[in-house]
Amino acid sequence: MKHFFKLSILFTILFFTTSAFGNQWKIDPDHSEVRFQVKHILTTVSGTFNEFKGKIDFDPQMPSKGKINFTVNVKSVNTNNGKRDNHLKSKDFFSADKFPEMTFTSTKISHKMDNQYELEGKMSIKDVTKNITVAFEFLSPTPHPFDKKNNVGGFITKFTIPRLDYHVGNGKFLKMGVVGEFVSVEITGEALTKK
Repeated sequence: MKHFFKLSILFTILFFTTSAFGNQWKIDPDHSEVRFQVKHILTTVSGTFNEFKGKIDFDPQMPSKGKINFTVNVKSVNTNNGKRDNHLKSKDFFSADKFPEMTFTSTKISHKMDNQYELEGKMSIKDVTKNITVAFEFLSPTPHPFDKKNNVGGFITKFTIPRLDYHVGNGKFLKMGVVGEFVSVEITGEALTKK
């Protein structure tokens, strides 16, 4: 009985140590993207933010104990048009010199079904911070083909932001029918965790 008790304690310690160690994910920026799309007159313009960082503490078995924080460098905006990129960084939209970062700080993670989760948190863009809820998909870890010490997992989320709510523009270009009100965002990321 004593041996069984000791083994139970040992397995419990090993389980929680392994679980905690595997909760920490390091974003692989070379295989992750922050993409956006917004209406321009009749069609859409797409772009990316090429510089970002994040801290992911996530265990799919215990999502409520996790936390996901994310920061985007506004000046890294790229729509493959230098003139347009400079306009986006100007006072007409992001005021990138004054507000160089967009941030998201999670307050709650919950499991919905299968590999689908819900993320609640605070989104800060320019001088505005709002509570938002987004869905995300977690792609189960697999051994990294080129790095035997790590597993690689995937995170995918898609959501829409009403840009004027965050003072990204004052409505002038919306009234002119040039730039749409809603921005579609898609973040796809690979992240590494120790085996």
